[in-house]
Amino acid sequence: MRRIKKRMELNDANAFHMLGETYAYGNLGLPQDSTKAFELLLRAADLGSSKAHCSLANTYEDGSGVKKDKRKAIIHYKLAAIGGHEVARQNLGILEERNGNMDRAMKHYMIAARCGYDNALEAVGDGYKNGFVTKDEYASTLRAHKQSTEEMKNEQREISVIISGSHERYQL
Repeated sequence: MRRIKKRMELNDANAFHMLGETYAYGNLGLPQDSTKAFELLLRAADLGSSKAHCSLANTYEDGSGVKKDKRKAIIHYKLAAIGGHEVARQNLGILEERNGNMDRAMKHYMIAARCGYDNALEAVGDGYKNGFVTKDEYASTLRAHKQSTEEMKNEQREISVIISGSHERYQL
């Protein structure tokens, strides 16, 4: 906690996000406090955290400590996706698919898949099977996904993912 607070004094967006998530889930001996979590996530987003934007989008989508607001959720998903957050990109694809905008949905899925996001690759595969993605688009997405995952592979990262788990939501 001392290190996190020290980083917050330096306006570290990741520190604000981490403490916000800690309050959101009541971890590290802190009480679960959705109001405090929301304030910290807003600060992290203001400092440029794409993770915080995705967390805020989830908060607005769920109504966790705030009034449900689909429009604000979409805005935060878009800001997170622009910042390179694959889960947010996937969620935008899901929203577009629900609205019947399959071309836009597939574009979101392909971008997330090319960044190495497995669930998005699965959605692109389904899009190919259902005629929404061409063979060439699917093939190039597969190649980019493979390259991205190869670049990210290392033993420490895999162990970290197994140990820490993930609070990120990937389906609405």
